[in-house]
Amino acid sequence: MGDAKMFALKNNLTQALAEFPLQAKIEDISEYNRIHASGVKEPPALILDGEVVSEGIVPSVEDIKRMLRNRNLLRSKLYRLRRILVPVDLSPASENALVYACQMAHLFDANIEVVYAMDSLFEGASPSPSGFLSGYRKTMQNEVDAFVRKATKGSNVKFSGSPASASETGSEPGSQPPWLQTNIVFGFPEEVLFDLSQKADLIVMGTTGRGDLTRKIFGSVSISLSKSAVCPVLLVPPHTTYTGFQNILYASNFDSLDPLTVKQTVAFARRFKGQLHFVHVGQPGEKGVDLEKKLFEINYVYADSEMPFIFSKVVGENIVESLHEYAFEHRIDLFVFVTHHRSFWDDLLHHSISKDMLLHTNTPVLVIHAEADVG
Repeated sequence: MGDAKMFALKNNLTQALAEFPLQAKIEDISEYNRIHASGVKEPPALILDGEVVSEGIVPSVEDIKRMLRNRNLLRSKLYRLRRILVPVDLSPASENALVYACQMAHLFDANIEVVYAMDSLFEGASPSPSGFLSGYRKTMQNEVDAFVRKATKGSNVKFSGSPASASETGSEPGSQPPWLQTNIVFGFPEEVLFDLSQKADLIVMGTTGRGDLTRKIFGSVSISLSKSAVCPVLLVPPHTTYTGFQNILYASNFDSLDPLTVKQTVAFARRFKGQLHFVHVGQPGEKGVDLEKKLFEINYVYADSEMPFIFSKVVGENIVESLHEYAFEHRIDLFVFVTHHRSFWDDLLHHSISKDMLLHTNTPVLVIHAEADVG
């Protein structure tokens, strides 16, 4: 308080609110404990809807107006992408997913939590004796830490080990991003990941693994993860090398072209300087696609003038095959699917042939959960 930059920030914010009116209250925060608890590292800072959107600088009036205009986008997990969750089972597939996550963490200045779920010791719902679990947990912690060190060798990630060792060393998440921590948890993978997804911004995981991890994630019991996780899920094929995402296919239908989800994907693609392909998938003779294209072109004028959106349609009895053909012809690096409750994509993503696509494609698949990805 009393700092010139603080006054300048408040003046710019007041002017921005006058030019972009909305019901809002400006609150000055000067108490050290509240500043520290908010996650602010360098004042002056601006917090909008509970999210730190600017710190260490005084954004212009136009910058603040853009933040206000996109305030829903700023709350999007995929947009802020600060905490990446990586489930591992010590397989090459999960190691490859971890390498992917580390590369993305550098780009997004995000933190990584590596999770190993211990479910083999469970009989029904009852765990083994606590003494044995404690010893086995320590053994697995050492194995997972060794696995992470090998996978991240040559990377800049700050490895803090288990939550206990991180607290002992005084290391804090985000202190020197990207920061990585390992976590050994007891429970069935689908339940553990669902619970952890509530605090994560993105799950990055391999599509095959030791112990048939994919069966647990996509099998009859736990296929719900890609549908119900409370954050986006990036599925990485085992032999895919991270090179960024130059061409991104957004598989669209009438439900999935809502403005916020498209904005999230556009912002995500721009971080990679990627070209977006909006591909409508339909049945032969489908009506209304021309109108959809016109509405799309009118509503999504925020495309980069140097890299406009590509709008296409694929038609076929086998939707997965049609998408693969398009991906091959246009060198697609990433598939994006948007799920809605009771939507067309529920049938696509959770039908048996779509599991073949997710498990056997050489192209990563990003699943965005429209209802759950803002919060």
